[in-house]
Amino acid sequence: MTETKLIRVLIADDFKLLRDVIRLHLERAGDMEVVDEAPDLNDALERVRTLRPDVVIMNDYLPPISSAHAAAHFRELGFTAAILVISMHPEPGLIQSSFLSGVNGFMDKDEIDEYLVDAIRLVHQGERYLSPKARDAYSSIQE
Repeated sequence: MTETKLIRVLIADDFKLLRDVIRLHLERAGDMEVVDEAPDLNDALERVRTLRPDVVIMNDYLPPISSAHAAAHFRELGFTAAILVISMHPEPGLIQSSFLSGVNGFMDKDEIDEYLVDAIRLVHQGERYLSPKARDAYSSIQE
């Protein structure tokens, strides 16, 4: 019998309640495991370095810097985990700078219930992901 390899996820967000909600979704998915949580950039960097997750779910502002700067820092250090950013207000400029900095996906926090699990699977497979609200916001700068 072949064992399915679980997608190893690190949740990096400064709000514990949101980390708990995300953890609940991932536990229900069946093909993912939360390897740890981090409330800020320094903790996230340490956990990525030691735990080597497949995917990092990151708030658009991970104290003390934006997701774009955090992603650039992750990439400069050679971390290859896929990065999925979640945001209360997906601003077109932040989405663009995040992608340019090495982020693999971007989504609105209001869409977590509906799209989070599929978004993780897609970025884990190497695809770029934009949730519907993030896509609408991002398309406004491409018109």
